[in-house]
Amino acid sequence: MKLCSFNVGEINRIGVLMPNGQVADCNYAYAAYLVNRGVSNPQKRADIIVPSEMIPMIECGEDGKNELRLAMAYIEANPQAKGPCGERILYNCEDIHFRAPVPNPEKIFSMAINNKFEFERCIKPEGPAHPLYFSKYNSCLCGAYDDIEIPDIGIVGTEVEMVFVIGKGGKNIPEAKARDYIYGFTCHNDITAFTLRIEREWLICVNGEGHQEKVMYPGRYKCFDTFAPMGPWLVTVDELSIDDAFNQRMEAYLDDKKMQEGSTDEMLFRVDYMIPYLSRAHTLKAGDLCSCGTVISFNEKEFDNADLRSYNGKVLESYIEHIGTMKNHIKAI
Repeated sequence: MKLCSFNVGEINRIGVLMPNGQVADCNYAYAAYLVNRGVSNPQKRADIIVPSEMIPMIECGEDGKNELRLAMAYIEANPQAKGPCGERILYNCEDIHFRAPVPNPEKIFSMAINNKFEFERCIKPEGPAHPLYFSKYNSCLCGAYDDIEIPDIGIVGTEVEMVFVIGKGGKNIPEAKARDYIYGFTCHNDITAFTLRIEREWLICVNGEGHQEKVMYPGRYKCFDTFAPMGPWLVTVDELSIDDAFNQRMEAYLDDKKMQEGSTDEMLFRVDYMIPYLSRAHTLKAGDLCSCGTVISFNEKEFDNADLRSYNGKVLESYIEHIGTMKNHIKAI
C-alpha cells in the first residue's frame, strides 16, 4: 500500500492511494465498511483499528493493514460511500495538501556518507567499519510539495535519500529479526547548507598537550526549518520488499536540470546492520525514521556549486523509483 498524511483545511488525516489514483481517507473508509457490515459503533471501532494518524496506524501493524485492505475493496466497489456522519472519503490528489508521511516522529536518523563509493575513499578510524549518523528535528519536516525556505547562508544543496520507517519499538534488536521492524519506505531530500559546513560549523580543539582535533556538528547546517521535505507516499513493505527497496533509481532535478543520479543499491549499510546498530544505543519507536544516505552526483563540480537559493521560485524534484516524486518550490528568505 501507499499511505500518506494529508490535510484539508485544518483537519489532519491519513490516506491510502486507490487503484484509480484517488486518495481514500483510511479511517472514514474503514468506518463506512463497518457501517455496511452492520457493526455497532463503527466510528469508535475505526478510530482504534484504522486510526486517523500515521503513528497509531503504524502501531496497528499487519492487523491494521489487513483491515484497511477490506475497506479499500469496499470503497473501490462503492465509490459513492460516505463516513458514518456523511464524511467525505475520496479525494483527488490535487485537492489535498500532502504532509510529511510521518509528521511527528520521535527520532529522525540520517546516515552520513553511506554511499559505498564515497565511503571507500574516506579516511576512517581503525577497527571494523560502522555507519556514522546524525539527527534531524521534526521542525525540518515539510511535505512533498511544500516550499523549501532557503536563508542567505551560502551554498545550500540537494541530497535525495530513501527513508525506512520503523514499524514497532525495540531495543538491542538482533540481526535475524531486523527486517521485522521495517514498516515501509519514503522519499526524503536531506537539504544541506554546504557553505556553513565548510566555513562556519567547526572548531579545532587543542588539548593540554597541544594536540589539535577538528570537530564538526550538523545541528545547524542540516537542520533549518523545511530542510527535510518528505513524501508523498509511505510505501509499505508488502508492496515494496526490503530487498527491492535497495535496488531503486534515485534522481534529483533542479529547474529540470539533473543534479543527482544513482541507485539505492549504492548504500553500504542497510537494514540488517542499521537496525541492530541503532537499537544498541537508542530504543526505537514506531514511526522513527532513518534516512539511508544520498548518491554522488554525475557532475560533482556542478553539484557542489548549485545553490538552491539562486533558484528562487524554481522546483527541486526528488525521485525514487516505486516510492514517489517530490516537487518542492524553492523560496529564498
